Order: sequence, then structure tokens, then C-alpha cells
Amino acid sequence: MPAAPAVNSPVNYCQNATATALTATGTNLLWYNTATGGTSSTTSPIPNTSISGTVNYYVSQSNAGCESPRALITVNINPAPAAPIVNTPVTYCQNAAATALSATGNNLLWYNAATGGSGSTTAPVPVTTTAGSYNYYVSQTVGGCEGPRAEIVVTISGLPAAPTATTTINYCQNANATALTATGTN
Repeated sequence: MPAAPAVNSPVNYCQNATATALTATGTNLLWYNTATGGTSSTTSPIPNTSISGTVNYYVSQSNAGCESPRALITVNINPAPAAPIVNTPVTYCQNAAATALSATGNNLLWYNAATGGSGSTTAPVPVTTTAGSYNYYVSQTVGGCEGPRAEIVVTISGLPAAPTATTTINYCQNANATALTATGTN
């Protein structure tokens, strides 16, 4: 009877990651979903990563009509963490000094887009020179698995125009002066 095929176990994936077909080293491999009995397949299974948990697969090899014992391959699907906790929106006045954005989570990665791109471990500092609304994104990584991104909206409020006022007011010495006035808000 041949020996069980050589396998690498456990195999770890993050939830919803793209999985590849399982591998083993042997001849005429037969794949099973159970430790004993069941129906074999010559096609290597591709683990389903949509649900977290542990799934066991079994593989044997056959030589000259004799089938080996089955080797166990344990596949761990680690759950994706939740998005980090953020405070949004963040508001600044135009040209005000800004501080680095913050979020509550582990191993934060900062992005400029909702999907794709490369994350940075350094929190961005919003640029306040131009009024408008800007989006930043942050994810957290737990157990090697990166979760979804949380959005932080940064609003840069434009500076109001200077109030209108009479620029020259004349008083006679010792005359009663009145309160100065201007037209504007606050």
C-alpha cells in the first residue's frame, strides 16, 4: 500500500479572498470530503471562502490499483474584521491648520479610494487650501485579514467675504461717537 500523499496543512484564507485549488504531492491523487468512505474526485477542490470557519479535505494517492490512507488538509477561513470606527464628517475652515485623520481599529491602512490602490500606514493630513468636500478611506487588519473600508468625509469650508462697512467716518473732537457698523453675518 502506498503512503499518504504529502500535504501542507493548515491552509489559511481570509473570508472572501480568492482561493486556489488545493495541492498535494503524490501519484493519481483522489480527493474526498470525508475521512472515510464517500466518493472521490480526481479534481483538486477550491475552498469556498465566503463563510468563515474550518473545513477539512482529504486526499489519497493510488499506485498499481492500491489506494493509500488519506492525508488531512485543514482549511481555515478567517473572518474579515469590521470596518474601523470613524468620526465623519470632519470640518475645517479654508487655510486652517489640519491634523492627521484618526480611526479606531487595529493595523489601520489609509486609502484615497473606496476600492483598489495601496494602503498607507500613515494617516493623511487634509490639505485645507481649497474649499470643497474630500473623501478618505481607512480599513483595519486583524489576524492577517483586511476588512472593509470606512469613509471619512472632510469638508473644507470657504472663507466668507469681508463684511461691507463705511471706510471713512469723521467725528469732531469731543463729539458723541456711535457704534461702528458693518454688513455681514456673525
